[in-house]
Amino acid sequence: MPCWSMVTGEFRTVSEGNDLTNVYSLRQNSASPLLQQWFTAAYQGIEAANLVIANVPNISMDDAVKKSMIGEAKFLRAYYYYTLVNIFGDVPLKLKPTGQASDGLIARSPVKTVYEQAIVPDLKDAEASGLPATPDGNGRVSTGAAKALLAKVYLSMAGFPVNETDKFALARDKAKEVITGGSFHLFQTDGTLTWFNKLNNPDFDNKEENIFSINFGLDIVNNILPIELYPKGVSFNRNGYVNNDMGLLYPETSFLASYDPADLRRQENGFFYDTINVDGVKYSFPWSLYKFFDKNLLNRAPRSGKDFPLVRYADVLLTFAEAQNAADGSANSDAYAAVNAVRGRAGLPPLSGLSQADFQTAVWKERVWELCAENKAWYDIVRTHKIFDAAHGNFVDAVGFVLPSGATFQTANLQFPIPLAEVQVNPLLK
Repeated sequence: MPCWSMVTGEFRTVSEGNDLTNVYSLRQNSASPLLQQWFTAAYQGIEAANLVIANVPNISMDDAVKKSMIGEAKFLRAYYYYTLVNIFGDVPLKLKPTGQASDGLIARSPVKTVYEQAIVPDLKDAEASGLPATPDGNGRVSTGAAKALLAKVYLSMAGFPVNETDKFALARDKAKEVITGGSFHLFQTDGTLTWFNKLNNPDFDNKEENIFSINFGLDIVNNILPIELYPKGVSFNRNGYVNNDMGLLYPETSFLASYDPADLRRQENGFFYDTINVDGVKYSFPWSLYKFFDKNLLNRAPRSGKDFPLVRYADVLLTFAEAQNAADGSANSDAYAAVNAVRGRAGLPPLSGLSQADFQTAVWKERVWELCAENKAWYDIVRTHKIFDAAHGNFVDAVGFVLPSGATFQTANLQFPIPLAEVQVNPLLK
């Protein structure tokens, strides 16, 4: 769920859920069910990964399969920890399975320690474990996913709170490996579909641009996000379903206005839409997210098998461009090619001749516009301490910024509180 997008100034919610409106207004607290859900799910995933890593080596099976299975587990453990440190900051570091209740009484480790002892080594191991180059349409962890996530991790470590600027070069090199590897590419419009309709089409899950995703299966594990993002109270489905209680994310007016009018992402049926034609009838509603619109819902709402992207090739291109510019003191031709590939697909002219600072700002803007509603903006706020002021089209200090909700961003808002229930059972988390 892209709920962290509600604290970036880019999106608002009209959901009737108090937890979501509290996040939007920066009123969330340690009793939040949403935070508990994220924290619990992450550590459940970590526990499962720990069990695989600890026990699979002792199983009699094909060595290549065994190595690959452990590599997948280490990738997932790294991803869970990467999510945790970006949401909660310092968190308990647990790398062995639970044997007894006291094993869960662990103090918080600094973010830097979690990166160095878990995230980076796990991703390096995953990269070297013989995984397939791509997800091959089945959604499994790939070498490309390990490289791409490691590039993003290095970019995060170059910023707050670790501040190891030598990691820019490592992010540059790892992202470059993904680019030159040739296994992934941006979706492009063809005679059949626009690239937007490939991005939100389940038939293109785990292919081409989608490097790693949360996978769903229709009527096996349905994805509720596409229906949660439906415009609230509008009925345009053939089965009569009406979304009366969701309206999870709507773009802020200032955010929509920040796009260039020529930007295809801003135009109807790009990343957003305010009308839809179904069987010759036109329906209108406030501007909503088309980015995750699953057309299959017209017949089978609220059920969807659409995957949610966690790592896209567009993100890798922008990661490379930013990291190369920062590591080398100015953008080279490869960095311009990377960011211009994203811009060109959006119908925008290429960038050229920018200073180091201006190129960085240009890439940051592309990250905001291209990766909106994918939770990436929150991660960027954490590592840069900057936020996009959409009304003025520039980046400003996050702390002190007044969000469209009227809430003023505080230093404490750079991370979310550890859930109260966790602190109650583990006093070491206080």
